[in-house]
Amino acid sequence: MQQKIRLNDILEIDVKRMGINGEGIGYYERLAIFIDNALPGEKVLAQITEVFPNRATAKVLQTLEKSPNRVKPLCPVYDACGGCQVQHFDYNAMLNQKKDIIKKALDRYVKRYDAHIISDTIGMDNPKNYRNKASLPLRLIDNKNRFGMFARNSNAFVPINTCGVQHTKINDIFTTMTSLMDRYHIDAYDPVLQTGIISHAIVRITENLNEVQVTFILSKAFDGLDNLVHELVKLHPEIMSIYKVINPDVRQSYFTEDIHLIYGKEMIEEQLGGHTFSLSPDAFFQLNTSQADKFYNEMKRLAQIKPTEIVVDAYAGIAPISHYIGQDAKHIYAIEINEDAVKSAKISLDQNHIDNVTVIENNFEDALDNLKDIKIDVMLFDPPRSGLGEDVIQTILKYKPKRLVYGSCNPSTLAKDLSLLLEDYDLKHITPIDMFPYTSLVESITLLELK
Repeated sequence: MQQKIRLNDILEIDVKRMGINGEGIGYYERLAIFIDNALPGEKVLAQITEVFPNRATAKVLQTLEKSPNRVKPLCPVYDACGGCQVQHFDYNAMLNQKKDIIKKALDRYVKRYDAHIISDTIGMDNPKNYRNKASLPLRLIDNKNRFGMFARNSNAFVPINTCGVQHTKINDIFTTMTSLMDRYHIDAYDPVLQTGIISHAIVRITENLNEVQVTFILSKAFDGLDNLVHELVKLHPEIMSIYKVINPDVRQSYFTEDIHLIYGKEMIEEQLGGHTFSLSPDAFFQLNTSQADKFYNEMKRLAQIKPTEIVVDAYAGIAPISHYIGQDAKHIYAIEINEDAVKSAKISLDQNHIDNVTVIENNFEDALDNLKDIKIDVMLFDPPRSGLGEDVIQTILKYKPKRLVYGSCNPSTLAKDLSLLLEDYDLKHITPIDMFPYTSLVESITLLELK
């Protein structure tokens, strides 16, 4: 008879694989146990922390058999900070694990496929300090302004002095910023006491052109940033653009319509793949510059665009994919719903002299309805973590382009979407790409061809 697991039970568990959030997964009487800070191949003594009908969670009390892939985390506050999930896992081993996470997602949702179509994960030679943008909370701790992160699965603030995955200049600017806030008596916002001014700051650097944009998120209207801005730019002349956003509630988004340019130019510029991109504060741009180039080149390679073909670039953002394939296609329709991203896309396409791309500000279904008289040969997608979803997929199946290239940042939603698309398409290839080293996030590019 199967024994029922209870809260606080202590069990000896063999960890079999890794979950999509970086946790180890083992089994007890066929019940999946999700265990933080446990690696595949380890045997642990774990205490049950939550029990659900089809799974349980646990914490490690003791590691009885350690994985040879366990390494010392590079960050001194790794155990407390929620920014990274797998710094304790050897990087090359994690690349293999990310491929396996995609495979396990397909095993769950896709009936039949050839495992050999999944290539090895494209990783980084140096996976440190790769993030070109940081959106960090600020808090007043012991009368000192600090920047930091939130603890894993919590709103508890964890102050940090530096971050091993952020660009080094971003770390330097946050350090200078909080020091200047102390000097000019501008306090970070306290959400409990509802005191202070600056709740968050966003720093973005264009790695190839070395331009920096800073955005202050303020809890209320405040005009006393002049001295801070003057000194910050003096100490960091690479800062080309500074904004302030009035937003008393950041639970949904950092950005509101109450946004003001308070220093420098409206957009900063980055070069990628021989193209120049103009970036507003709210415009999406891949956080890992060097891997982004690999990502877009792989989408281009798999798409196999011919000079006679009409292409749709959906969820286009600032249209980097359209830039990369612009010379290959007859015409491209870049579809994006975000107004700021559309503006950036049009500016970038114009300054790069790409004249065969039409940027459409609309959602995918309505945009396609307006293109119903045009024969679309190829569709490329780079959707958010929620994936495409059934409505978008039904629209795709209505138009039946010859090839689909799907850039995914969530193996689960990718696999769910593929289970619907494979009614009319063959799954030809999947390339995993590690855009976020030391995290459990898994990105991939999938090629499908019409049957």
